[in-house]
Amino acid sequence: MRNFKKVFPRICAVLAFVIIFESAVRFAYEDWDTLTTVSRTERRELTGTLDTLFCGTSVVYRAVNPVTYDEKMGTSSYNTATASQPVKGTYYLIQEAVEQNPIKEIYLGITIPTLKAERLDIRYVSAFENMLTWKWKLRYLMSLKSEPILTTALFYSTRVEHYYQPRLVLENVKSKLTNKKARTYGQRGFRASNKVYKGGGGSEKNSDGNYWDGTLGAEQIEPETLEYLKKIAEFCKEKDIKFTIFIAPWTQDYIDGAGDLDDMNRVCQELAEELDIDFYNFLLYKNRQEEFGNDKFKDTQHFNKKGGNTFTDLLAEVVASENPQEYFYDSMEEFAYAPGN
Repeated sequence: MRNFKKVFPRICAVLAFVIIFESAVRFAYEDWDTLTTVSRTERRELTGTLDTLFCGTSVVYRAVNPVTYDEKMGTSSYNTATASQPVKGTYYLIQEAVEQNPIKEIYLGITIPTLKAERLDIRYVSAFENMLTWKWKLRYLMSLKSEPILTTALFYSTRVEHYYQPRLVLENVKSKLTNKKARTYGQRGFRASNKVYKGGGGSEKNSDGNYWDGTLGAEQIEPETLEYLKKIAEFCKEKDIKFTIFIAPWTQDYIDGAGDLDDMNRVCQELAEELDIDFYNFLLYKNRQEEFGNDKFKDTQHFNKKGGNTFTDLLAEVVASENPQEYFYDSMEEFAYAPGN
């Protein structure tokens, strides 16, 4: 007992030092306009009011502007997407949001990397950073069962590669203290870039993580991704939440090197039927080439501000339609041979 009384204050002192040190490092080195941090703060202020979520990767946080969607649909929505967000991270983000808000609809954007790419440790951390409460942060971390991810998530100092950057640190701290506005943040999780894709960024075949092999079909889906897509669908059904998956438009440069997209469409359609959910493939949108040219993108996959708002208008229109399938062709082949394409 005496030994414990001696050791306990020392343990508390060490913990206090670690907490203070980590907080100081994060304040000094985490970029002042880290958009996940800005978005998380805004979402916390809206706790209890949200009824619609948009989830997924960076493609989604540049594709859907909740403010535009809410104006069309009369909803209160938020975009919880993060860079390369694993579907497992999406599952835990959804559970946290549903616990805190009267969620009625959830839309998950699907990309080729969403389905087939293995996730790096730091990508799991991006979902962790977007959660609001330690209850769900810790549940998520414990489910991963990975010491490297746990260390990276809990100790921001492990993410700093170069400590000696006095000018950058000074500018960063000054921006935080003066509440400088983030450069490309829209509202409610939307990222609003003004860059315009000039073309020429495509290739005959995209990298493996961005290429769909029609000979492999559903075998390309990572087992963990498939498991958590099913878990999200089951959770939504249990909570009486409408769950929809969608594929947003990409540039023609990206599409040309992306492989067998008709097979990808088939796989997603069959998965949606199995899970009893809706699926919209905007690659098959009849007016895609006219409405989503290079001027609507910042690079081969991601919308700029103009493109995101245009797509959000279209998404709202399709969701509200009594016959949404009339907006789409049945296949990429039909799209290619349609008049005007």
